[in-house]
Amino acid sequence: MSLILNQLNLHIGKILFICFAILFVPHFISLKDLSSKLTPNQVYNFNLVMSYEDESDVSITTYVPEENERQRILSEQIINNGLEYIVTDDKSGKIANWSGNSTSQQAAYRYTILAQALDFDLSTELTIPDSYPEELNEYLQPTDAVQVNHPEVRGLWQLIKPNDPKNVVDVLTAIYQYTYQEIQGAPFKGLTDAITALRLKTASCNGKSRLFIALARYNNIPSRLIGGVIMNGIDKKTSHQWLEVYIEGQWVPFGPTNGNFAKLPQNYLELYKGDKSLFRHTADINFDYMFSSNSNLVAPAVYLHQDQSEQANTVDITGLLLSMGLDPKTIGLFLLFPICTLLITFLRNIIGVKTFGIFLPMLIGAACIYTGFIKGVVGFLVILGISFVAHHLLDKMKLLKIPRLAAIITINTMVFVTGLIYIGASSRLEFGMLSLFPVIIISFVAEKIHKISEEGDWLELIKRTLGTLFSIGGCFLLLNSFVLQGMFSFFPECFLLVLAAQIYIGKWTGIRLSELIRFKNILGNRKFPVIGINGRNREFVYELNSKEMLNLAADKLQTKEKLKELDIPIPDTICSVKELADIDKITRLILRKNGFALKPNKGSQGNGIIIIRSYEGGVFYGTGDKQYSIEDIKLHCSEIISGTYSQSGDSDIAYFEPLIEQHESLQDIAPYGLADIRVILCKGKVISAMLRMPTLGSSGKANLHQGAIGVGVDIDSGKTITAKANKQRVSQHPDSGENVIDVTIPFWPEILQICVKCYQAVPLGYIGIDICLDKESGPLVLEVNGRPGIEIQNIQERGFYHELSQQ
Repeated sequence: MSLILNQLNLHIGKILFICFAILFVPHFISLKDLSSKLTPNQVYNFNLVMSYEDESDVSITTYVPEENERQRILSEQIINNGLEYIVTDDKSGKIANWSGNSTSQQAAYRYTILAQALDFDLSTELTIPDSYPEELNEYLQPTDAVQVNHPEVRGLWQLIKPNDPKNVVDVLTAIYQYTYQEIQGAPFKGLTDAITALRLKTASCNGKSRLFIALARYNNIPSRLIGGVIMNGIDKKTSHQWLEVYIEGQWVPFGPTNGNFAKLPQNYLELYKGDKSLFRHTADINFDYMFSSNSNLVAPAVYLHQDQSEQANTVDITGLLLSMGLDPKTIGLFLLFPICTLLITFLRNIIGVKTFGIFLPMLIGAACIYTGFIKGVVGFLVILGISFVAHHLLDKMKLLKIPRLAAIITINTMVFVTGLIYIGASSRLEFGMLSLFPVIIISFVAEKIHKISEEGDWLELIKRTLGTLFSIGGCFLLLNSFVLQGMFSFFPECFLLVLAAQIYIGKWTGIRLSELIRFKNILGNRKFPVIGINGRNREFVYELNSKEMLNLAADKLQTKEKLKELDIPIPDTICSVKELADIDKITRLILRKNGFALKPNKGSQGNGIIIIRSYEGGVFYGTGDKQYSIEDIKLHCSEIISGTYSQSGDSDIAYFEPLIEQHESLQDIAPYGLADIRVILCKGKVISAMLRMPTLGSSGKANLHQGAIGVGVDIDSGKTITAKANKQRVSQHPDSGENVIDVTIPFWPEILQICVKCYQAVPLGYIGIDICLDKESGPLVLEVNGRPGIEIQNIQERGFYHELSQQ
């Protein structure tokens, strides 16, 4: 059984690809008219907001969009705010009524609509019939506003009638040309009847259309008024009227206002048929309304249901999601999230792009689909800027981590609420989507940026910023791909292909593209090939290090106990604090010490460590003469306990160690902080070693990325052989001027023995040991690391892949 599982694990990617091919090929063959299903269509979002001022019961009636042969409702949302909502249907359209009492004094609806343009090719051979079915009689009758038999209408017709007054196209052309060209357009100012439009030679859309209808009915052509809205992305109060005439069994649209002869543009939304009023409401309630609309392209796959023959070969994913109430745009995002994760995985594991947060770019890219790319990125940067400034100010107030993050989220919420109040109605949807950014994650990102800026690692900050923006752009392009939306909707087996690719990348151990630059000076050495992060993680960390041992190594206090069992020299522990209530108890202990180190138990890369060298006049003095009060020390303990520096983000333990006075052999060379020796072992054998020396530029820390010197050490002799500072070769310490090459590390044989014993105490197959040299005690183990970095290869100027793989 174990053998079968191992084989399955080895070939899982191939198995998934074969399954994809088996499902895809017959499905592709059976699917009809694929190209049209992958071509995007324009979809409109149409909103109506109605407001009033009345504290008593009110009634508001209007028409809402309904489906017909040219417009399809993809989603609808009714906002009644406590009012009773009733919908009725009649031949004029879908009538909605809001009634009752609501403190919000507002009602609204939102529709997502797929509309088609109409363009009729009328036969020039058609003649006007002598009679029509009885149900069309009402569309031939005069009304108060359409004065069919008025002498002036008859007189006008005698002036404009064509040579053949029985030819349908000729008659309609004559009527259209007159109402379109001779009647000047005018802003809507209420109802204009046909005769008024004729007399004034000026009218809005309803006056032009009524005059057109009067002339058509006079010539025995059934016609009717159509009311609706032109969806052009503008906030407005203006509706629109056009008309339809009955020709050969179908209603054909005409628009004498905007020059539409037997055609209707795609962005015309029909609300009602007939000469009706769009709104009716209780009198004296100061009624007001506003239309707003916007459009975007959507793949047909996210709203088209598959026919029965196609459903036999696959699952109708979009049909299922539409039935759950998701709108088409959301469905498109949902379908493409997996391929976005594949992109981010590729960028991180193959290219080596660094970002703020792993999948944060995907979430921001999704928001950009609603807001537009520029607005989305600007919105993200605004949120990030607000969070960063808030974090900086709140940090000055010495707030703890969790309350600080909570306050940042509250500040962001207040900013968005204020923005929603002052921006226009049409922008509220986009602004609202920006407010759905994962502000909690962004708050953590702001904290990360704050830490990087405090460390002065501006190059790292620039890299992560550019990487994040690049990843956002990539995710946006993917999520905006209508072809991909269609492929994943009609061919859900594509998810298997994505999964296979993700597994392949997860198994890939090659050098990342960014590492080709990072290790460019040592890549050509075939005798000593370089190992990258992927190879380190998969071939050695995951293969040789158990989770139990990794967790042990991450817990420094537990590790110290294990090391003590084998009499491995370690710094003493003055005290530890795991509860906020116990922080006040540390004062008496630390005031007795001339110096100490305050550390997070589960920290990494030296983050959260404070070194105190002396205490004078109520002030603690750290590295670089940085000053701390006792309250500062207590606050830092609180930050540690709350998990600010914990690798997992969970609550942590703050502990104190005595100040280590560095051995004079190293103190003479690097007097600006505690140097340490990093030794890497594989299966208990020493593979590589380096000495890390603090500088003034690294603020007394032994971190290479902050400016410390990395010095390669020969394993056999314990002598330093190479040295680099800020990736440049050096032979002297930049501050002390002392030579750093060909220096013999004191206690080297003892250091090697200690490292082997550390492996026995914490049996990690791939392990890094950090050792310092104390003035009195000699070598002391500072830390055991289950994921030691690979920059040591640059310091040694040689890769160590062979040394690792041969163990």
